[in-house]
Amino acid sequence: MNRSLRETLLRSGAMINGASRLALHFGEPEAELRAALDGCALVDRSDLTRLLAGGPDILDLLHRLSTGEVRDLGPGQGRPTVLTSPKGRIVERLFVHHLGETGVLMVAGASSADRVTKHLQGYTFAEQTGLRDWTETTCQLALVGPGATEALQAAGFAKPERFQGSAVEFEGRTIQALGEDGLTGDGFSFVVPADLAGSLWQALSLAAGSCGGRPVGTLAAEAWRVLRGIPAAAHELTEDYNPLEAGLREAVSFDKGCYVGQEVVARLNTYEKVSRLLVGLVLPPDSDPPSPGTPLIFQDREVGRVTSAVVPPGWKHPVALAYLKQKSAEPGIELAVGGTKGDLLARMVALPFDEAS
Repeated sequence: MNRSLRETLLRSGAMINGASRLALHFGEPEAELRAALDGCALVDRSDLTRLLAGGPDILDLLHRLSTGEVRDLGPGQGRPTVLTSPKGRIVERLFVHHLGETGVLMVAGASSADRVTKHLQGYTFAEQTGLRDWTETTCQLALVGPGATEALQAAGFAKPERFQGSAVEFEGRTIQALGEDGLTGDGFSFVVPADLAGSLWQALSLAAGSCGGRPVGTLAAEAWRVLRGIPAAAHELTEDYNPLEAGLREAVSFDKGCYVGQEVVARLNTYEKVSRLLVGLVLPPDSDPPSPGTPLIFQDREVGRVTSAVVPPGWKHPVALAYLKQKSAEPGIELAVGGTKGDLLARMVALPFDEAS
């Protein structure tokens, strides 16, 4: 974490995780979760990977390697896309932003710079991409929740359109405002030089507070993600699954023609062969959240696996995300977690979770 941002977060009451270098909470994780769900939350998403490419061939390369229609993006425009393997599996989900003369920005999951770079380089021949890692020299701060637009405007920034971006001025310098929050197109984020991140955090925190929002740490932010049913890199977005199973249809063009893995993804869609769905699970009160990869059993057969699990702050029971075979994905069905004896049963619910869950 940048020193300027770290000092600002500590002054705001943050408890910092020494491993991730992110704020765990700001003293009231239950209130932080409520702000994210019902109001506005300011989240440090600086752990997300940010790659910048200044070469003339980057969009053409991405177009040939991923699911989205990105070749013709112009300055200020952006789009989600998914890098896929030859088997049509998820390598990484990217938010691609054309920043004009600055270059093309790709926002990916945490700690994925090496994997994404290696994948792109494996298909690069004479292309000029000018690819470099922008993660350590920048920070990414996000506004999420139903009050995010109000907080954005309270901070004096114009609202970017969904997945779009624009260069804006802050303290006499240029930063990037994006119409996505690093995980979805429902929020907003700013990519800012690292030394300016502390000042921007203060400004956004004041704006969020004026709208009844607040800064949130990773405990509340991760619970918010799971409760909203949002897939994330290294959990739901891995090479074990394809983009349609993960619910990433918005990032898939079925008209663009060839890309790596295109035939597989197209067949899954055309012949309705998507065999697994991302679902929610509610576990018994006071039970431990199951580890990612834990099998789910129905009638002595494995029908799915857990991908993420948390006990939301203020809740008594864990909730989880899991991939489940479509034939078994009936809301209310009970699944044995981790074995066939039924010692721990999880109830399947549709996503997103609701308060009655």
